[in-house]
Order: sequence, then C-alpha cells, then structure tokens
Amino acid sequence: MKIVFLAAGLLLVAAAHASPPTDWMQAPGATAEFVDEPVFGGRVALYRAGPLVASRGADAVVLVHGLGQNGAKDWSKLIPALASRYTVIAVDLPGFGQSDRGNHLYSPDNFARVLEAVLAPRLKRPFALIGHSMGGAVSLAFAAAYPQRVSRLILVDAAGVLHRSVYAEFIARASAQRYIGMDSPWFTQVVRLIQYRAENLPLRAELALERAGVRQRVLRGDPNAIAAVALLEHDFSAAIRDLAVPTLVIWGAADTVAPLRTGQALAASIKGARLTVLEGAGHAPQLEFPARFNPIVLEELDGQQLAAPPYALPAGPIRDTRVGRCDGAPWQELAGDYERVVLENCPDVRIADARIGYLRSVNSSVRVVNSHIRDGIDAKASRVELTGVVLRGSLVLDDSNLDAAGTRFESPYAVASNTGETQVVLRLSVSQLSPPGNAPRGLHDVFRIPPGEMLIR
Repeated sequence: MKIVFLAAGLLLVAAAHASPPTDWMQAPGATAEFVDEPVFGGRVALYRAGPLVASRGADAVVLVHGLGQNGAKDWSKLIPALASRYTVIAVDLPGFGQSDRGNHLYSPDNFARVLEAVLAPRLKRPFALIGHSMGGAVSLAFAAAYPQRVSRLILVDAAGVLHRSVYAEFIARASAQRYIGMDSPWFTQVVRLIQYRAENLPLRAELALERAGVRQRVLRGDPNAIAAVALLEHDFSAAIRDLAVPTLVIWGAADTVAPLRTGQALAASIKGARLTVLEGAGHAPQLEFPARFNPIVLEELDGQQLAAPPYALPAGPIRDTRVGRCDGAPWQELAGDYERVVLENCPDVRIADARIGYLRSVNSSVRVVNSHIRDGIDAKASRVELTGVVLRGSLVLDDSNLDAAGTRFESPYAVASNTGETQVVLRLSVSQLSPPGNAPRGLHDVFRIPPGEMLIR
C-alpha cells in the first residue's frame, strides 16, 4: 500500500522479550520493572538509573526512544553519563522494546498520555525531557499537553514533523540518489511520482489509524507501522507555536531519515530554541558519537548553554541597500542584508540568515533558511523552498511551486496568488498564518491554486 511506503523511511522491526533486562544500562543503581498503563491497558518496561529523586534533591531526566526494536536501549551510551548526577528514567513505549504490544493507535498524543500516566506517580517535580526520532515528536506532544511538567526539552533528530508530501519527496530523493543516481534522466520523475502518490492517497490514513480492523488489514497491526503512519499524519503546528519551555534541538548533519531541514524549522519556530548540528553524524548521534553528544546534553542540563543565542534570526531593519544578483550561475550562496535579491536562470541557490526587502526568482530554484523577507516574493518558473522564514509581503507565483516549513506568513492579504496560466502547488509544513491584529493559525497541508486565483485563509 502507498501509505505503508511513506512510513518505510522510519520503520525497523520490533522484538519482544520475557522481562526487562538492565545489563545494557551499565549505570549505577540500574533497575527495571513492568508497570501498568491505562491508555492501552497493558504493561510498559520502565528503567531507572542514578540517585533517587528524593535523595539529595536530584533532578530527573526522562528519555523517550524512537521507532525500532531497541526501545530504550537507544539511550545505552547516554544513561551512564547522566546517572552520576541525575535520576534517569527511560521507558519502552507501548508496542516497543519489552513493553506489551497490540493493534492499537500508537499516536503521539496517546504516547504522551501513557508517559504522563506512568510518570505522574513517580515524578512530582518538573523534569528534563529528551526525545529521539519518533520520541522527539512524542516529547513535543507531551510538552504541549503537559507544559507544567517539563523544565527543559531536548529534541534529537525528531522525525515526522514535516508534511507527509514533503517527507515523501525527501525519502524519494534519498532513494533515487542511492539506486539510480542524480544524473539519471529518471531522477526527477521518480521523485515527483512518489510525492504525487503521497498527496493523493486513495485510503485516508486517518481511517487506517482509527479502526482496528483497517489497521490490521492495511498495516498488519504492526506497532512500528502504526506509529510511523500516525507520526506522518500528526500536525505539530500548534504545539510548536505555543511551546514555551527552554528547548535545544540537536541534529546529525548527515541524517538520511529525518532531514536537517526539520531541525531548522523546529529551532526557528519554537520560542527561544537553539540548534546544534553534529557534522558527520546520522540519525542516531547519541549512539554514533557519544563522546561528542553526551557533553552537549550535560552542558544543556546544567544550564551552561542558556547564554547561547536562539537560532531564529531576530527581527530588525535591513541595514544595507545592496542588491544581490545571480544570472545563470548554480550553487550560489547569499547571507546578510539586501534591499533586493534577483535570481535569473540560477539553479540551487541558497540564502541563509538574511534580511531581504524583496526576492524575485525567474527560472531558478532557491532555498531560503532562517531569514526575513519584508516586501514579498515574486517567482516565475521557479521552485522556492522556505525554512524558518518570516514572510511579510505578498507571495506571487507564476508557473512556480512553494515548499514552506516552519514559516510565518504575516501578510494582511492572501497567503499566495497565482498570476500564471497553470495551477501552482503550496506544500506547507508546521507553518502559520499570522496577519497583523489576528490570532495565528496553523498551516500544515497541501494547497492547489488555480490560475488567476488566490489562497486566502
């Protein structure tokens, strides 16, 4: 099924054992137990290490794993580093590791409810929450649902934040590069076909998730598949917009499961969030490079990174009247302040950490990251990708498509207008419409604008 393909980029095979072992923890005071959880009516494996919360007023750190058979074992190289100073609690989420599993709706919201049910009797004070991959998404959902419970949030290569169409394109590109090469004449066609299928699923994923019988037929009742699809269907726009807890985003620069763009969108959208990128690391930096990863986490928990500036480019006037131009040159990079940027026949332009008055793109492709655009974008025969951008002016598209993640549209008028003769497509992930004087609204969907029409939300 097409819906299963979308989740395939996140899936591993899960395995179960008779009892929760602790030999992999290698930390002082390591214990494990099964505890009841009321959400799915089963038992979850709960692991502890370090001093008790009641002794010496030890602070607590909760670890939430991602997809796959390992469950909490994905934290095996971090737990010993934390346990000398912190009470560490790691859990095998329902359906994973040693916990009970079944044909249940393993969604981020339900996982958050499980965590609260298990943690509430054991942790009375706010705790630091660290989530990896799917666990990062679950941690986002938990912090949104129980904000008073979390003192600090660390998101590690969080998966499932981008819209499923955007994620499908990412997976398609990675697969095409691996199997047919970027130079193949079929590369673009393969990517677009997979993306089109992701946008036009004949069976709505909500139906497959909500009904046990359909989950069994379509997803074989497999917790990995159910959790992966639920992750791709979840809209985190409101959670990201309203989050107020101190947040650090850690990302592997070479992640081929959750793109770095996701981390940039999160860090730009969460108030005051910071971003640390580990060069050479893939999707699990806590396992690949613990000597680099663990000190970053410890410094964050100790409050030593609070002086670091937030990732999002702060608002401010454009302090330069220069005009940035590109004419027929690929792979150009721009940064800083520009009154205007004009691109003509320029593929793969990257603009980062910039304040721009007006952006015009003709027959070009451009990625804009962590930037502000004051007077709008005019794109003709172009592909525009925005990540962590604040767009205040108009968005005029002519035979052009837009992919925006973690972007705030502040225009008092339409989100976008199509001045061309062909339909244009907007793929919006965890973005928001925030016109002056109005409450912000989430934008997490695919929109198609016919010729001569506007998108007004």
